Parts: sequence; structure tokens; C-alpha cells
Amino acid sequence: MKRAIKFKLKNGKVVTIRPLRADDYDAVMKYLEKFTRGPGAKWTWQYAGQPKKDREKSIQIYENPNNLFIGAWDGDILVGTASISKKQVGHPYSGRVATTATSILEKYTSNGLGTKFKQIIEKWAFENGVHKLESGVRHKNIRSLGNLLNQGWEIVGILHDTAFIDGEWHHEYILEKILEK
Repeated sequence: MKRAIKFKLKNGKVVTIRPLRADDYDAVMKYLEKFTRGPGAKWTWQYAGQPKKDREKSIQIYENPNNLFIGAWDGDILVGTASISKKQVGHPYSGRVATTATSILEKYTSNGLGTKFKQIIEKWAFENGVHKLESGVRHKNIRSLGNLLNQGWEIVGILHDTAFIDGEWHHEYILEKILEK
């Protein structure tokens, strides 16, 4: 994906989807805080009190041609992100495998944005020689899991007790999708 596109959600609202840029760093950090602060936090890799991700490293990741990081914007507010990153670039055996991740603010879920994100990710993967996609979904995120299964992803395993959130252990489904060539 090189340019911005307009996407109409099922609720009629139109968002702009485009690659993340260096000047998006502050908006991305603000967005991530909505997932990582306080009760109900969904992500554990950036926790309350942890320093923000390094600006320069984040920008390098956005600009790396072996990755695609995109955001959905409602005006100037970031409401969803998706990414794909090739694993072991250049490796003769596993260099055609990539990991994906998607996050969407609750207010914007169930409106087709997750499906659109995966379509963009899969198109990029196909154009960049990726054969297999991998992702993980927390066991309580039934909506996301169902969306992936409906798009041809398969559960290949479960990692137990991967995160302790709000007083309980969470498990993670590991999923994959083999892309047709």
C-alpha cells in the first residue's frame, strides 16, 4: 500500500487508511495508551509506567521495506492499526513467512475495518513474496478470532497463560494462513 484510501465502514462513517509515517509517532503513542493503561488493558508488551517506544526506532520500523504498518484515521484520530513484518528476511528456508497484527478501537469494531486491514495485508504479502502469515489472538477476543477464521486462517495451537490481566491468566490462539500463488 503506497497511497491513502477512503473506506466506508458498515455504520456509514468513512475512515482514511494509509501507511504510517514518521510524523504519526505521537498519534500512535496516544492510540497505544488506550490499549495499555488501566483496568481492561489488552496489551502487555507496553505496560503502565513503561517508557514510550523510541521515536527513531519506531520510524525505522515504519520505513523498513520488509514491513507494512498502516493506520485507519477518523479525521486526525487514529482508530485502528495493522502491520505485517517479514521474519528472517533473506533466510533461504523461513524468509517467506511474516507475522501480522491488528488492533481497532472498540467503537470502530464490527464495521468491516478488520476485514479490510487483512485484505490490504494479504495483498502486500502476495506482492512481496510471502507464502505464510502468522498471528496470535487472545482467547477472549472472540470477535477477532471469528473474523480470522472466516477469512481462511487456521488455529494451529494455543499458548497457555501468556498474560496475567485483571487478575486472571489469558491464553493465546496461534493462527496461520497459507497464501495461494
